[in-house]
This record gives sequence, C-alpha cells and structure tokens, in this order.
Amino acid sequence: MTARTTTQRPGTPVWRDFWTTDPDGTAAFFRALFAREVEPGLIAVDIPAGDPDLGGYTTAQIDGRHVFGIGPAMPCGVDVSAVFLATDDADGTHAKALELGATEEIAPTTVPDHGRFSAVVDPAGALVAFYESHGMLGYGAVDELGFPCWQDLLTPDVAAAEAFYGELFGFTFDHQMAPYSVAQLGQDGIFGIGPLEAGEEALWVQYTLVPQLDPVLAKAKELGASQVGEVMELGFGRSAHLTTPAGAAFGLFEGSEEMREQAEQG
Repeated sequence: MTARTTTQRPGTPVWRDFWTTDPDGTAAFFRALFAREVEPGLIAVDIPAGDPDLGGYTTAQIDGRHVFGIGPAMPCGVDVSAVFLATDDADGTHAKALELGATEEIAPTTVPDHGRFSAVVDPAGALVAFYESHGMLGYGAVDELGFPCWQDLLTPDVAAAEAFYGELFGFTFDHQMAPYSVAQLGQDGIFGIGPLEAGEEALWVQYTLVPQLDPVLAKAKELGASQVGEVMELGFGRSAHLTTPAGAAFGLFEGSEEMREQAEQG
C-alpha cells in the first residue's frame, strides 16, 4: 500500500478523469460499483454532486483522499478516460509533445489551487494528459483497494509509442514479455504498452485494485458496462478491461494472494 503525499517524478501517472456526455450517470455507475454491497472488502467510494462552476466536475474520494474525476465531455462528444502523467512544466512538456508529433486537444490550462494541465493525442492515436501540481497532488494512493494499481497503453504502433514517450520523459522499455513492453524510470515499471491490431483505436486503460474480481465484474456488467476481451489470468493476479455504460475505458485488477500479502506488509 502506498499513500501519495508528495509530487511524483515526471512521467508517473498521477490522475484520471472521465470526460463524459453523462457525468451524473457515470457518477451513479461508480457509486453503485465500488460499494461494500458488491464486495465486502471494498472501501466505498464517495462521489459528491458536481460543481456547476466547473461544468459539473466532481471528484471521487475514499476516506477523503482523491481517486478520480468526472467531468463534461470534450467538444467532440466522445466519452473517454484520460490518464494524466506528472510533469514539472506543463507548458514545456506540452510543447515538446507537439514537436514529437502529438496533436493538441487541450492547451495548457490552470485550475486554481490545483495545478496546470494539458492534453494531447499521441502520434499513435491515444489521448494522454499532463499535470503540473500546484497544490492538488493527484490520487491519494496506489496499490490500495479502490485506488489505481496499474495502467496500460494499448496501441497499434508500439514502436511509435515507445519512441514518443521515451523521448518525452526518458523512459526505457523492458521487452521480456514481448510483444507487451513495460515503460521504466530507472528500475521502476511505470506502465505497460500492449499491441492492438492495425486500425484499432489506441487508448489508455487504468486498473483499479479490487479484493475479488468476479463479483465486481459481474456488477459492472449488470450496471451496463461492457467487457472488452477475456479476463486476463496472470501469474500475479487477474484483470479485466471494460467500458462504462457511456463508453469510457477502465479496468479492474485482483492481485494474487502473494501480492496481497506484500501490499499489506507495505
């Protein structure tokens, strides 16, 4: 279990937003999904009503710690989940991303008392955001129940993604599980890059840690979510890739017993 109380190294995932045509429905979906009635080991998520001054934007919380945001869709009207990568200089990172072939979605913007962010579509077609903290650090923990525990960039052009993120943040890449690769800062694995078929749409999927996958997955589908592919049976746990009823990607992950014991030991 890892609480986050300081800013993170550039390139580290620090936040996720669901930009949606149905903020109220998306909030209701996650309230119903991450609830103790679904799986007793879950820590219930609190999602207050959105702030009208921020277009209805709201932040999901567990025990007062931030987990993810829900806000209005971009002008294109497509529901997406945006993974935010830390930066010490949102303007500089944004400019460099454009130089490396990304397309601007949101120019660098300041959110008072929180930070500065921007969003681009990377050269392989995946939406990604950058975040420079000026107060709000991002999600309050990783590898704790209800919080993020991993993220994958799924793309039809792994080489282009590695070139872009490697140049942008200095990642190196571990190919021991090729064709899947792991982006690293030093010896630390930060996110995975998985191949898609040519013509498939690139996207980020961030996984939430749950005590048991099956009851949460069943509830998600009962609530209108769609499952993408099969449950992945991994040596260290089990994962599922889904979309919300409105169409934004998210994932669920159940760690192995050994992994859970390691997490409990810190």
